[in-house]
Amino acid sequence: MLSILIPVYNFDVIELIENLDSQARKAKIDFEIIAVDDASEDKYKTKNRKINTLPNVRYFEESQNNGRARVRNKLAEYARFNNLLFIDCDSEILDKNFILNYLEHCRQNEVICGGLEYVKRVPQDKSYYLRWLYGTKREYKNARDRNKNPNASFSSFNFLINKDVFDQIKFNETITNYGHEDTLFGYELKKRNIIIKHIDNPMVHIGLETNEEFIKKTKEGIENLKQLMKQNGYEKVFIKDITLLNYFKFLQRIRLSKLFRYLFNKLEKRLYNYLVKNKPNILFFDLFKLGYLCSIN
Repeated sequence: MLSILIPVYNFDVIELIENLDSQARKAKIDFEIIAVDDASEDKYKTKNRKINTLPNVRYFEESQNNGRARVRNKLAEYARFNNLLFIDCDSEILDKNFILNYLEHCRQNEVICGGLEYVKRVPQDKSYYLRWLYGTKREYKNARDRNKNPNASFSSFNFLINKDVFDQIKFNETITNYGHEDTLFGYELKKRNIIIKHIDNPMVHIGLETNEEFIKKTKEGIENLKQLMKQNGYEKVFIKDITLLNYFKFLQRIRLSKLFRYLFNKLEKRLYNYLVKNKPNILFFDLFKLGYLCSIN
């Protein structure tokens, strides 16, 4: 009845999978848990191989890193059941009824997003502050807010989808770097008039990157966004649901994008150091992203 699918990269997933296994057993359903390791470091693979002792778990290892999109597609190929529950490896279960909460909705809806949360306390190590700040200020939304623009709020961090629907779309494997494969997937659902149902069934994102790593990944995501923006058919409808692209197009309309690019090139290093070494205001990170998009266009 339920295939729980977990892409793994450089993370210990033993506790997560044991908790999911326990909840699925208590729900008294037919289920399987499949994990695919996308060429993690050996120390993580050695730990995670222990999950093979669980009777309902299958664990696979890739010999080379294929990227987030390809691994998720492969997980769906391995799945035996028609309800696919995708969960990112760097997550933690909040609710003892997490599985049951999804089962209540899966018969009525083709795609369901449970959402994500971050720990409430500020990280003691400020080198992780930017990722935590962005998550709490920009990524976290309750179901009511996400349902106002459901397809634009799609996140692959924690979602359930009908396998027949997934096979129509799949994740775009041309996106090999970090970022915005979720954006494109939500848009493809929207084009097919498949509306995402958002519920309050969040998991906690516990895999925070350092400030430097997060900025690096953010740049990769913006570069992906630039390529998606240029693809035929995405220009108007695709841009409408993405705040960063709306601001970029506004700067172009008022003929200030070149000035913004010039200022960003002058101030990038200073702004970068501020974001990395301090506890910044989130608006400065928004400006950094907009400036970087202008600089590569």
